[in-house]
Amino acid sequence: MNTVRAELCKLLTLPSLRLTALLTVAANLLLTYAYATAESRGEPLGDDAALAPLGYSQAGFLVLGVLAAASEYQEGGQLRTTLLAMPRRLPLQGAKALALAALTLPVAAATAATSTVPADGVGWVPAATGYLTLTTLLGAAVAGVVRHAVPAVVLLLGLYFIAGPLLRAKLSSSAAYLPDTAALDPSGGAAATITWTLAALMLAALTFHVRDV
Repeated sequence: MNTVRAELCKLLTLPSLRLTALLTVAANLLLTYAYATAESRGEPLGDDAALAPLGYSQAGFLVLGVLAAASEYQEGGQLRTTLLAMPRRLPLQGAKALALAALTLPVAAATAATSTVPADGVGWVPAATGYLTLTTLLGAAVAGVVRHAVPAVVLLLGLYFIAGPLLRAKLSSSAAYLPDTAALDPSGGAAATITWTLAALMLAALTFHVRDV
């Protein structure tokens, strides 16, 4: 638990994470207001209007995860110092994931709670909170493998906002297997998101274990 606490304190000191979280929540509030205004005017919003802001706000959580992991590998990163204090890499990787999840949960809960436009959408909040937290961990895992923020962000945003929609349009049967399916249906797409996140975390842990710093 001391390692988790140390990793959490380290994350809390990163200005980029605080700024990303703040901008994500603010952008989500603006999107929710825009969708609520459109709904009040009777404009068609589609079947997934309650979670539409979530589909865009998830980009902020991907970036949050990437920045949290990639900061360790930037010039002046603290990874070597951390390994001197905690040389067992796999437990350290687990502590990093737990610390990031603890940091993300309140931000994800606030975002999920304000992403539901219709009143009956509140039931989706716990599932959406879990989805956004897993999305952050997935972003961190990819950044841990790539070790650079910009390529990791480009890869993830390309998957979520370009490749994913194209696959849904061309092969609707593939939708259930995409990592962002839960952004449209938090409960129905949970299995895909969990599988993608666990696979990415396992790959990140493996590469962290065998590669030089």
